[in-house]
Amino acid sequence: MELFIQTIINGLILGAGYALVAVGLTVIFGTLHIVNFAHGAFFTLGAYGVLLLQRMGLGYLAAIPLSVVAVALVAYGLELTIVRRALYDRGEHGSIIITFALSQAIVAAIVLLVGPDPLPVKSPFGQMALSVGGFFLSAQRVFIAVTAVVVLAGFALWIQRSVKGQQIVAVSQNAKGALYSGINVPRIRSMSFLLGVSAAGLAGALLAPLISAFPTMGDSNVIVAFTVVILGGLGSIAGAMVGALVVGLSNALFETYVSVSWTPALGWILVVLVLLFMPRGLMGRTEINRH
Repeated sequence: MELFIQTIINGLILGAGYALVAVGLTVIFGTLHIVNFAHGAFFTLGAYGVLLLQRMGLGYLAAIPLSVVAVALVAYGLELTIVRRALYDRGEHGSIIITFALSQAIVAAIVLLVGPDPLPVKSPFGQMALSVGGFFLSAQRVFIAVTAVVVLAGFALWIQRSVKGQQIVAVSQNAKGALYSGINVPRIRSMSFLLGVSAAGLAGALLAPLISAFPTMGDSNVIVAFTVVILGGLGSIAGAMVGALVVGLSNALFETYVSVSWTPALGWILVVLVLLFMPRGLMGRTEINRH
């Protein structure tokens, strides 16, 4: 019984980390209808941002928000010069090719500037373990989970209560109707893109001490994020959160009781089953008008 409870706790912590990456991805898809294959590259940039800021003398906790700001600035430059011009209102197919190209360009730039080798990122939580009620938890994983919950709760509250948040919802549901009602749709789209990639950058900064920083570190995480988003329902923020918890719990239970080596396939098996019986995912919505 103790092993089962420990596994459930590990799964919830894992799911909270997944949710941070997946919510950013689904915000971009829901508002812009862009399948952002560059999401993993922004995740990587967040990790390298922390690493470089640490080398400049900043502590890990101070480097995290500055790294997220740096990722947002890079994303703004790309949004202004490429994404806005090439992807808005162009459909998912074009976005797959262009964002994949962007992803490869960012990774190549990192390899050129920093090198291909994994580089350790220090954290004050290091290898610390917390004992809660007889269960042992990695301090860094607890920090990631708490940060993810606080950020996602704040984001959900902001979406529900603020004018800008409601405008994002309006644009994601019916961009043409939002435009006719006076909403600055291009500005809301830019804001959504920056929020989405900033979430990826934050996730990269948080996870870097666990897995080190290396150029392709975003690949596996973006695959998990796509699994979560498809499972929860494309474009659904609540669905991404639920999907992340389902995948986190399923992976933890599968690793403990079945096989670690088969765990990566589990998420895709869940996706196939959900798409067979619930084609829009767990909480997908009916599309009203995309443009």
